[in-house]
Amino acid sequence: MRIDLLLLMYNRPEHTLSTLEGLAANGIAHVKAYLDYSDKPEVIENQKQILDIVHNFKGLNITLTQRTEKFGLAKSVRTAMSDAFADGADAAILLEDDCVLRPGGYEFFRQGLTELKDNKKIRSLCGYLFPNCNFIFDPEADLLLLNRFSTWGWATWADRWQQYEVDLAKVVSLFDTIGFSIEDFSTDMAILSKSEKFLKGQVDIWSVSWILLHYLTSTFAVYPKEAVIDNIGLDGSGANCEDTEVFKTGKSNAVINQYNWKGLNYFLENEEIIKEFMAINGLKTYPKP
Repeated sequence: MRIDLLLLMYNRPEHTLSTLEGLAANGIAHVKAYLDYSDKPEVIENQKQILDIVHNFKGLNITLTQRTEKFGLAKSVRTAMSDAFADGADAAILLEDDCVLRPGGYEFFRQGLTELKDNKKIRSLCGYLFPNCNFIFDPEADLLLLNRFSTWGWATWADRWQQYEVDLAKVVSLFDTIGFSIEDFSTDMAILSKSEKFLKGQVDIWSVSWILLHYLTSTFAVYPKEAVIDNIGLDGSGANCEDTEVFKTGKSNAVINQYNWKGLNYFLENEEIIKEFMAINGLKTYPKP
C-alpha cells in the first residue's frame, strides 16, 4: 500500500530541523512538506531559515509546496490529507513541525496502517501517548485502544478520512439526533462544542470534528504503549498550545520492531482515565472558547 508522509511547517526553524532529523533517522525516503504563507516580517525571516534547511537537508527526499496565500492550520491539515488521497495514497501520516519521530517510530505507523487497513473499527493511529495516565494494559500488550484521538503525530486511511466533516455544528447536531451527550464522553470537547466561535468555524482548529467522530461512530485510535513521538512544541512557540509541562513525555530508548496487532483489547476504564486527564488539561491545547 502507498503511505504518504506529510509535514506541515510555518514558523519554527529549529523545530523543523529536529523533525526532519527524526524522519531521516527512521530511514524514511520521501516527505511531502508544506510551508504556509505569511506576510509578517518576523515569520518571513524564520521561513527563510526553514527553506535553507529544507533545500540543504541530506538523506531525505523532500517535495516542498509553498503556499502563496495564508491557509492556517485547519486548512493546511485538510488540504494536505485530501490532496494525498486524491493523488492515490492509500494512507497518510501527518506531522506538524514539532512532532519528532522517535527511533523505530515509523514502524509503528507502517505496520499499523498495513495490518489494520481492513478493520473499520480503527479510525486513526496516534504516535503520542498521554503521560501519567496509568492506562490499563493486558500483560505483554504493546498497544492501546482509545476513542480519544490525539493530533500530535497521527495517521489514517483514505476511506476513513472521507468521513471527515468540516462543519463542527453538523457533527454536534448528530450527537443530538442519536441522543448522545458529548459531556458523557469528553468534558473538554463538550465545552468547545458549545462555543459559538468554534461552531461557526471562526477558530483555526480542525481536530474537534475528528475527535468527536471517533466517539460518534464508536471507532478507535490505536496508540503505542511507548510514545513514538516527542512533542517539542510545548514551549509556547505554537499557535494554540500554552507553555506547559503536563504533556511532556519522558525519554525512551525502547524500540519495538514488531507490534502485536492481533492483541487489541479494549478497556472501558481507560476512557474514564483519559476523560479525567483531559478535563483538567485538554483546553490547554486550544484557543479559548
